[in-house]
Amino acid sequence: MSLIYEMMPTGWKEAAKETGALVRSRNISTPEELLRLNFLYQTSGDSYGLVSALTQISENQTGLNKTAVQKRITNSGKWLKWILVHLNREEKYLEEAPQWLKDYRVCLTDASDYCKQGSQNADFRFHYMVELFTLNMAEFHFTEASEGEKISRYETIRPKDIIIGDRAYGTITGMQYVSDKKADFLFRLRAKAFNLYTEEKKIFDLTEFLQENYETGKMIDLKLFYKSGKEYYPVRICAVGKNEVDIEKTHRHIKKSNTKKQRGKISDLQKIYGQYVITATSLPQDISAKQILELYRMRWQIELVFKRLKSIFGGEFCARKKEAVEAWFYGKLLLATICELLVKRSRFSPCSEKIHNCPM
Repeated sequence: MSLIYEMMPTGWKEAAKETGALVRSRNISTPEELLRLNFLYQTSGDSYGLVSALTQISENQTGLNKTAVQKRITNSGKWLKWILVHLNREEKYLEEAPQWLKDYRVCLTDASDYCKQGSQNADFRFHYMVELFTLNMAEFHFTEASEGEKISRYETIRPKDIIIGDRAYGTITGMQYVSDKKADFLFRLRAKAFNLYTEEKKIFDLTEFLQENYETGKMIDLKLFYKSGKEYYPVRICAVGKNEVDIEKTHRHIKKSNTKKQRGKISDLQKIYGQYVITATSLPQDISAKQILELYRMRWQIELVFKRLKSIFGGEFCARKKEAVEAWFYGKLLLATICELLVKRSRFSPCSEKIHNCPM
């Protein structure tokens, strides 16, 4: 744990008391002990009872009963979030909102499958919407794993929100739902997601346009329309051409993620769309395509940590109340961030920071 303590952001110990996580207790008296208890919970199946049993036999932890464990974990939510936000800012995963976004609340939507111990397939799906620049939990839902990702699940979307999501959310239904809430959307666009139309109400062939206009780093900003029912609604398609290295990475990923029949192959359509980062948005024209794509890049930065989060879900989930779920979520996300940092740092030799003094 000493390595993890060293990774913590400045002020993390003081924040334990300021947020109310650390109170006078004979059993848990230091921020280090409280953090260790939280990570024990996160890595032992998310079970208060199991953590209690482990503390009874641990040489480094004074025994706690199940109720005491639950209370201390639940009270740690604000503190874990404080550590998470400050650690992500120090590591440049999380950025301050630029001036042009000061009037907006920017929210990320995503979902993670959740498996109980021993399950071969996903049992539940955890849907969450968090604010990009603060990581505040705006809304969350647990559903059966069979339920898909959809924007209409979120009831707290409000005017002046920008809702960002990946390809799963980029549907006509999703875009219309956000627009009806007087909010804006920014969704990754998948190939052939829906028909696009010109101002003259003629179908616009985006695939052909992308194929004919590819250029590394070239910004594309198209003012088009989508059709819902009998009405046409404006939508901007903002895209940028990837470089050859990123295109190759994308193509390798597509080949691996294709269905069994197509695995190892890539279609012509996938090749074309794999050359770009393509988004659909309702944001107004006074916000440039460059700003829009930069905003999506910010989402991708924190998504690196979210991907690690998805890989460490598991165990017998026992949190149900809002405070308990938030403590569980921020603990998971903090653990994911630490995993991401450990992976990043392991790519370098121990002497990489003093490379000039390293023996050759």
